[in-house]
Amino acid sequence: MKKINMKSKKMQLIAIAAGIVILCSGAKMAYDGWCQETTDDAYIDGNILPLRTAVTGYVSKVMFRDNQNVKKGDTLVVFDTVGLKSQIMQSEAQLASAQTEFESCQKQILASKYGETTADLNAGSAKENVSEVKVKVWQAKKDFQRIEKMYKSGAATQQTYDNMKATLQIAMAQERSSGKQFNAMTTQESTTRLQTNIHCTQLKQALAHIKQAYAQLTLAKDQYKHAFVTAPCNGIISKKNVEPGQFIPSGTAMASLISTSDIWITANFKETQLEDMKAGQTAMIKIDAYPSLRLKGMIESFCAATSTKFSLLPAENATGNFIKITQRIPVRIKIANNNENKTLLPGMNAVVSVKTK
Repeated sequence: MKKINMKSKKMQLIAIAAGIVILCSGAKMAYDGWCQETTDDAYIDGNILPLRTAVTGYVSKVMFRDNQNVKKGDTLVVFDTVGLKSQIMQSEAQLASAQTEFESCQKQILASKYGETTADLNAGSAKENVSEVKVKVWQAKKDFQRIEKMYKSGAATQQTYDNMKATLQIAMAQERSSGKQFNAMTTQESTTRLQTNIHCTQLKQALAHIKQAYAQLTLAKDQYKHAFVTAPCNGIISKKNVEPGQFIPSGTAMASLISTSDIWITANFKETQLEDMKAGQTAMIKIDAYPSLRLKGMIESFCAATSTKFSLLPAENATGNFIKITQRIPVRIKIANNNENKTLLPGMNAVVSVKTK
């Protein structure tokens, strides 16, 4: 009888303990439900980039298939580069020609500067010679006048008179010659200075030709670079719209690249759920495609307007005759981990729970 009572008491204690555990679990669940906000209006979001061409031409190679995984930098489309290579070679030849022209102008300027300096020296020397000859002429005239008076008075011989007259004529001839030489030197000086100015103008033109040729070469190389279309990021490429041999104008979208390196969750919470929510709070994420997968996240930001404000036909409540509908605010959730390396694609549905306390 005593053993039965002991067993009965033990069973009662177990039942009480079980009740306490259940009560605590229920209280915890109630507390957790009270301290978190949940929405099933959520999905994986990401960047979808149009794969466009920056050149116009014929497609030589298409190096991807629809729905293929690609890495940043992978070559996807190659355009015909024969014409582009020809443009590069032509631009390089024009640049080389312009550089040769520039160097030739520099040499001509140096030669003109040397000639200008020489002409300046010659003109200066001729000017001094003119001055010296003028002094000689002045002195010869003075001496001739003196001898002429003496000759007329009989104080000087015919020979002395004739010699002085010849000396004056020689001095006057030297004066004319020095004047012509000075004029020639002055003309040469002006000519060399003009040539220098012409060569300086040609040098500026040659420099402009170099800049133009360099710009054309840079453009040709840039066009050649863009003939190889590469993936701007890691992702999955789809909606292929290009084939080899096809003529593609610049700016045409050839495919779409869905980025897998930068994805997040867009969760649309009711406006009545936002009171205790703020950036930095922890979020738990369930993906419908992977029922057993649990992801952690964090609130990054809140949209500045409700979802309806971004619709094509936003609701207007100006008349007052409307049914009040609880609005939803898009919240961006950063995915903190994907340890199982599941493929997460933009558009997949999700359930998000945010711990608010």
